[in-house]
Amino acid sequence: MIGVVERHTRSKHIPALDGVRLLAVALVMLHHLTRGSQTSIVLHLMGLQVGNGLGPPLFFVLSGVLLTTVIIEARGTEHRYRNFLTRRALRILPLYLAYLGVAMVATFLFTGRHMQNVWVFAFFLQNTFLTAASKTGSVLPMYHFWTLAVQDQFYILWPLLLWKCDSVRKMRYLCMGGIILSLGARIIITHPSLTPELFGRILPAHAGEMCLGALLALDLREETALSSMLRKAFLPLSAILAIWMWHGLSLTTSFGSVIGLQLIAFTSASLIAAALRPSTWTARVLGSKFLALGGKKYAFAMYVFHPLMLTMCMSLPIASKGLRLALFATSTVVISGLSYRYVESYFLHRKVGGTVSSPRESAVVFKAAA
Repeated sequence: MIGVVERHTRSKHIPALDGVRLLAVALVMLHHLTRGSQTSIVLHLMGLQVGNGLGPPLFFVLSGVLLTTVIIEARGTEHRYRNFLTRRALRILPLYLAYLGVAMVATFLFTGRHMQNVWVFAFFLQNTFLTAASKTGSVLPMYHFWTLAVQDQFYILWPLLLWKCDSVRKMRYLCMGGIILSLGARIIITHPSLTPELFGRILPAHAGEMCLGALLALDLREETALSSMLRKAFLPLSAILAIWMWHGLSLTTSFGSVIGLQLIAFTSASLIAAALRPSTWTARVLGSKFLALGGKKYAFAMYVFHPLMLTMCMSLPIASKGLRLALFATSTVVISGLSYRYVESYFLHRKVGGTVSSPRESAVVFKAAA
């Protein structure tokens, strides 16, 4: 086995992964919009997600792919941990903290009361202290930020663990161990005294999804049968998932939170594995200019702002629901574009450790050595 430090690979930007990111955001938005509608066959098929929906697991698996790539490529560089965390902070914190600040000010202006439990969101603990996070008194929606807390907690720990491994094989063992431990955590959570509804969003319950993504990233560096198996399993897994969800899969039940979530995670991984192969129709569709651009520049702001825009547009005194939905979609895209141009891009292009912290970095993966 060749040591990680000794082996060099080239990396390239894969637009299809930007498309996957946009798809994950679209699934989150659709979930919040439909809430598993039973009144329309189309909406029922599209909004089948019960509990946390399909978007978060897809986010987590994708994060594992991208994060692991960046971490390994930073191995051996000067101030690697500091630079890594700085880049992540520049990507997330400016818009997140701006939204949190506006929520605090707006809450005081409209209610005359200070926003409560701000510390939960300031320290990215909203996925752990769910009761405190739900009792802020904020006039702006805050419920969707739990996924950011899961990701940021993983961001802090994963580089330290991955850099301890001196070979790809050991990294694989680490990933598989993380998947097994995460599955064990979800099984423990099903105990009646805990319940998935209260503890289903903690890091141990979702770390396995990001470790699965990490395995995909490692497979690009040193190929195994994993990617090929996942690509072949995409359609069967998707069919099984669709049938199960049609018949009432709920991620808040014991069986759904253990087996159902694993099925969603592996289906997400199979989608990403297909997106990583340029010759597949999945890669061509998700890597199209429109989807890739949306995922690269606007997806994060769409994730941040869509609950607010949904609340505002659905409360408008307009009889036509279709018109309100059109306004919701348009306003979300517009505010996301403005956010990227006037807020996010300034921080994303700041130099960190001699390099520019670019949004393109988030969709870079290994290109296996010939």
